Amino acid sequence: MNGGDETWSSDLNEDLVKALAEGSANDVADVAGALALLNLADAELRGFGTDGSNTLSEAQIALVLHALRAACGRIGIKLEIPFRNFSGFRSYWIRKGASGAGGWQARRDLVHELFDSAFQLLERMEAQPRGAWLEESSLAGLTNPVAIQEQLLRLNRAVNDDPALAIGSSKELIESTAKVVLIERGHVVDDRADLPALVKEAQHALGLHPSSVTPGPDGTDAIKKILGGVSSIAIGVAELRNRGYGTGHGPAGARTGLSERHAHLAVNAAVTWCQLMLDTLKDPAAPWRNS
Repeated sequence: MNGGDETWSSDLNEDLVKALAEGSANDVADVAGALALLNLADAELRGFGTDGSNTLSEAQIALVLHALRAACGRIGIKLEIPFRNFSGFRSYWIRKGASGAGGWQARRDLVHELFDSAFQLLERMEAQPRGAWLEESSLAGLTNPVAIQEQLLRLNRAVNDDPALAIGSSKELIESTAKVVLIERGHVVDDRADLPALVKEAQHALGLHPSSVTPGPDGTDAIKKILGGVSSIAIGVAELRNRGYGTGHGPAGARTGLSERHAHLAVNAAVTWCQLMLDTLKDPAAPWRNS
C-alpha cells in the first residue's frame, strides 16, 4: 500500500476516533472502543512493518495510537507504546535489531509484545456478563457522574481477581449512587450518614421506598415487595463489607473463603440497586416527578 505516506486516503472515521480519545462516543463503550482501536493499530503496525499493507497515514496512525492510550487509560489499562507514528515504529524496530528484509517476523513479534497483554485484558472484560455493569446511558444526564464511574472502573479491574476489593467497591458504588441521586434531587447530603440511611433517603427521594404512596404499577404490592428486596440487598452488600470481607476496613487476619462467586454476588447486587435508581431518576414519566 503506501507504507505511511501522508498522501494516502483511507476510510478511517477520524471523528469517531477523536470521540473515543475524548471519551465522548456515547454509543460506544470504552472496552469495545479500546478493543476496536487495538485491533486497528495492531493490523496497521504489522502491515507497515512487514509487507506495506497498512492503509493509514502518519497523522492517522498517530491519532489512533493516541485514542488507544486514552481509551485504555479510562478502564485502568496502562498501555506503553514507545512511538507515536509509523516513522517512530521504524526507529523503534531498528533500535531493537529487527531491520532488514528478514526481520519481518521480529517486527511482528515486537507488535505482539506491545499489545498482547492489552488484548487479553480487553477480551476478558468484553466477555464479562453485560449485566454486571451500569448502562452508560444511565450516566449520560447526570451533573457529575465521576464518582460512579470511578467505582465502576475499580469493579471492572477487581471482579475476577480481587473479591475483597470487588465487595468494598460494590458498597462504595451504592454509596456514591445514593449521594448522586440525592444531589440531583436537590437534597443536602449528610457525609456522616451510614449506608442504610443513604439508601432509605435516596429511595424516598425517588418514590421507590416500599412505604411510598405512588400511582400505577409502582404502588402495587408486587413492586413494593421488589423494592423492599432491593433495599435489603443494598444494605446486605454494606454488611458483607463491614464484616471484614471487603476492603475499607483492615481485617484482624487473612480473609478466607472468598471466591469469584462472592465478588459477582456483591457486584450484581450493587448494580441491581444502582441501575434501578438511575433509571428512575432519568425516567420522564417516573412518579417522583409528579409528587
